[in-house]
Amino acid sequence: MVNIRRLFPGGNTSVGFYSYHDNIIDIDRNMLYILKGMPGGGKSTIMREIGEKAVKEGFSVEFHHCPSDPNSIDGVVINELKICVLDGTAPHIIDPVYPGLTDKIVDLGPFIDSDGLKLYKSEIFMAKKNNKNAYRSAFNYFRSSKPIYDNIEQSNKENVDFANINKLTKNAIERIFSKEQILNDVVSFKERHLFTSAFTPEGFVDYTSTVIDGVKDRYYLNGSIGTGKTTFLKRIAQEAILRNYHVEIFHNPLIPNKIDSLIIKELNTIISTTNDTKNYIYTTIDLDEYFDKDCINQNDYQLFNSIIEKGIDALHSAKDNHAIIESVYKKCINYSGITEIKIKLWEEILEYK
Repeated sequence: MVNIRRLFPGGNTSVGFYSYHDNIIDIDRNMLYILKGMPGGGKSTIMREIGEKAVKEGFSVEFHHCPSDPNSIDGVVINELKICVLDGTAPHIIDPVYPGLTDKIVDLGPFIDSDGLKLYKSEIFMAKKNNKNAYRSAFNYFRSSKPIYDNIEQSNKENVDFANINKLTKNAIERIFSKEQILNDVVSFKERHLFTSAFTPEGFVDYTSTVIDGVKDRYYLNGSIGTGKTTFLKRIAQEAILRNYHVEIFHNPLIPNKIDSLIIKELNTIISTTNDTKNYIYTTIDLDEYFDKDCINQNDYQLFNSIIEKGIDALHSAKDNHAIIESVYKKCINYSGITEIKIKLWEEILEYK
């Protein structure tokens, strides 16, 4: 059955841009095509169209979206073929590990009209400067939100009954791992780290539903900040790894060392903190059962959310300036040459069928 997943390999976080691009495809691959080129040069279009063609051919595909523009693609993976095409330019520079063997650079640079581009030099430089300043503002806001989050977390922890949460965690682990292991033809990482959500210029975007689809057993992990959701998920992940299972760990879009969701491949099980889980048949693990919600400081929550909104506004400004850069480059690109590259690339990919 064809499965389409949408993920984020990177995030705009409280510690700046955070990348898991090396987790898009495993080293056990047939080929990684690394696109190099310019803004507006068609990299995202190439990847999107290749992914769509692969779906029509009956393959399962992962679309890895850009957190700075969720409508843009940073990478596409064709699972059954073990093929990946990704954007290898800044801020997530990727270079071949095994050039010519499992990795190949696809250079779109020769299709730039450099002489024509020089006419827009000052415009490009100004937009690039404004883009950089907007990102600095965005990351400063996200960074500033972290101490507020920490304050909420510490205050809430004082009103949590962790003795009972530890008992609940122990019972949940026993229940989850009592399931018989499914024979699963796993072709990816033993331990894979990505994001299913991101703070973007369009606001908070969440693709968790696309990874829940097709997973048989679903657990919704409910809990307020400070009740121990990440601790719970880390304990589950550690148990799975000890049992030599394959796990996918999906991180929090603001604080990457926290976990939002976890998939255990051999158990065909997901445990997720996201509300998307409640759109399916699921079992609830409720940490809030042992938390006194009357002690929540709503003012801190409001302050936290307002700072996040300012960060999102700054990301929108960064995207606007990047759009200026792209529009200039588009005037100076030979797209017929890029189309030929795309056709040849797809023909080469099909040889792996």
